[in-house]
Amino acid sequence: MVFAVPLRILLLCLLHFSTCAVGQDVNPEVLKSIVQRFQSSLASLGQYTVAFRVERNICLEDSDFPDQNLLDQVRQIIQNNGVYLSNNLIAAKADKDSHQHSEYRLKDHLSSIVNSYVGNIDKCVVYFTFNSPCLSKCLSDGRYNIKASLRRLQRYNGIKAFAFQNIFAWEGGSDDRNAVINRLKWIARSLPYYQCERNQAECKRL
Repeated sequence: MVFAVPLRILLLCLLHFSTCAVGQDVNPEVLKSIVQRFQSSLASLGQYTVAFRVERNICLEDSDFPDQNLLDQVRQIIQNNGVYLSNNLIAAKADKDSHQHSEYRLKDHLSSIVNSYVGNIDKCVVYFTFNSPCLSKCLSDGRYNIKASLRRLQRYNGIKAFAFQNIFAWEGGSDDRNAVINRLKWIARSLPYYQCERNQAECKRL
């Protein structure tokens, strides 16, 4: 019984941190700055996806994340068709040989980013994909869908965001923007979605 009061205080503190994180969103201007840094180094590779976990202040205040050293490491791996894997960041580009989209290639690795053990509940997780997930594969009921990834990200207890720059397009056409957004929200309704368009100062909450 000697530890009853300290334990109660600890539980209240953990509840406080968890509640604050759940109730807070990313700063849309800061999110755009982070996305722009990834874009400056990786956009030339075509369709790619990156998911990362950082300290919560990185998603709320200006910082130098991701720095050039990290960007160079990521680019070196994914430009050779590899999947970049670390404790706090994963990334991949689309694999044209296997026809696997970049989002699908990260599906089996996302758990390392969104695991909500005590040390992670007061952090921030962002999932950014250059083009929105496509209706025909990623958001379908077929073999290569990423519905489990969206729901796994939705369950993360800290600050979180799912972002993209463009609506998925192909030669001669593109997915319907409203249909993409509606499908995303049907799969994971409480996940915060953002579009980070190239010429805008901040990402727009959808």
